[in-house]
Amino acid sequence: MMESESRRLLQSMLNGAAEVISKKDELNRINVFPVADGDTGSNLASLMQAIIDNVAPKEYSTKELLEEVANAALIGARGNSGMIFAQYLTAVAESYHHLESTFEGLVQAFQKAVHKAYDALLDPKEGTILSVMKAWSEALAGSYEQERSFPQSLLNAQVVAEKALINTEFQMPILRKNRLVDSGAKGFYYFIAGLTNAYCGEAVSIPVSFSEKKDIIQPSHFETNEPLYRYCSEFIIKQASISQQTLREVLASKGDSLVIAGNEKQIKIHIHTNEPQEVLRLLSAYGVMTYQKVDDMKLQYEVTKAPRAKIAIVTDSIADLPEKFLLDHQVHVLPMNILAGEESFLDKLTVGPAMMKEKLEQQWKMSTAQPTIRSVDALLSFLENKYEHVLVITVASKLSGTYQLVKQRIQGRNLSSKWIQVIDSRLNSVAEGLLVKQAVELIEIGESFEKVTQKVKQLIESSFIYVAVADLSPMVQSGRIPRVLGKIAQKLSLHPIVSLDESGNGKLIGVSFSQKQSMKKIIKKVTKLQLKELAVTHVCSINDAKLWQKQLEKETGRNSYLVDSSAAIAISAGLGSVAVAGIKEEETI
Repeated sequence: MMESESRRLLQSMLNGAAEVISKKDELNRINVFPVADGDTGSNLASLMQAIIDNVAPKEYSTKELLEEVANAALIGARGNSGMIFAQYLTAVAESYHHLESTFEGLVQAFQKAVHKAYDALLDPKEGTILSVMKAWSEALAGSYEQERSFPQSLLNAQVVAEKALINTEFQMPILRKNRLVDSGAKGFYYFIAGLTNAYCGEAVSIPVSFSEKKDIIQPSHFETNEPLYRYCSEFIIKQASISQQTLREVLASKGDSLVIAGNEKQIKIHIHTNEPQEVLRLLSAYGVMTYQKVDDMKLQYEVTKAPRAKIAIVTDSIADLPEKFLLDHQVHVLPMNILAGEESFLDKLTVGPAMMKEKLEQQWKMSTAQPTIRSVDALLSFLENKYEHVLVITVASKLSGTYQLVKQRIQGRNLSSKWIQVIDSRLNSVAEGLLVKQAVELIEIGESFEKVTQKVKQLIESSFIYVAVADLSPMVQSGRIPRVLGKIAQKLSLHPIVSLDESGNGKLIGVSFSQKQSMKKIIKKVTKLQLKELAVTHVCSINDAKLWQKQLEKETGRNSYLVDSSAAIAISAGLGSVAVAGIKEEETI
């Protein structure tokens, strides 16, 4: 395969990406599996946009091209189908080992990647995107073995993929019931259809908006001294309305190691800073944010130079804990993605209480998404040679796909269960935070990995959280309270008290005529318990939270910590909400 053929393949892949983006609304409409949340089209469009934005149209070897596409896909991956698609493209790049570009090597890589995509999932389902990937990849390899023509093999494989797509309707009960094909599977079909149409057409051209793209510099850093600034931050903005020179002047006072690259289409910024939220705020005024990455260099430096323990604790940003505790005890945090319109932010890194309050008051449509594949893989790579063991404690799997994602990446990387364990906390917010705090304390007194894991699982049963909601609207909009019931409650000016059941699902445990009454009920309930730990969090309601914290400590005789809630909790609970969590003392016989 000549370099010109690789360029043709790139052009065709860009055409496939554009085809998926054009079908975003259709894919959202038919999205009923695994959850009917109507975002598969948006998630796949995010991945495709990342490929378009981050793979420069230039001459590559086939191996270089596949790696570039895979890296871009990981940046943009969202949602279940998006994650699987990104894993598949990553596996294609990993499976292509040929020094010289060959069509045979390419079709074999596509075929081998399917098995890796299946293996990366804990419970792969037929009738999903996987089924169409498998049918297309096997047909492509089989046809090429007979035809020895890559264009003809693409055409033949597309026919097989279409039949596999149609068949998804009959492979899953929920799809059969709704008389729909799988949304993710159809997204994959649109991608290979767009690729095939472009590759096999008489003329193939790069879309106009990508034709002037230049290389994006990927800065790296190797810290040997304690960093002057805490965070290594990267951002990409497109449709920039500011020159690179002016942007340098704007950001000059915000940190060091500033690198700006790109053109008028998109700009990538790399900066070491203590204020990633402020950098993002400045950049947002000059373009549309398409990518963010924030690494805690101070934590990485301290772990490398002076680790506190031989067992690493990893959690997600929904676990509400004081920032100082996280750094002092070297707790590793995977940031959740916060989606607001077309923009996304990193929980507690590029979005904080002030921005959340502003967006919630303006009634932005906001949602959360699990950490990216790239962020999980990057953290696992960092931890591998630094700790004897790793314990991951995630938000309730009923509330987020984070637990499943981490398990998938561990399996995909063939990491030993003797080295790393993942615990579904079945909790969230400060309750999850208290569980992490207990794990840290057990590790720092020298308990074994097995003992810590066992003890943390036991503590889940003794943990609780109660939330006094100030405004019902967010819970009604998110579906956590049925819309009809919610509307009735709003008319009656009722304020719910929300908790979690044993599996980690949200549940309504009471209502009051005011949030103040709700808190009185919560305090009365908590005061009756023998407590080991206590904590309070709030959504932009610091003064009320301090008063209730003081009363709780007086009534229970227990000290507690007070912390701002994660953005993920703010979205679901709404402005003004206050939560109380604790761990009960173990009963002695």
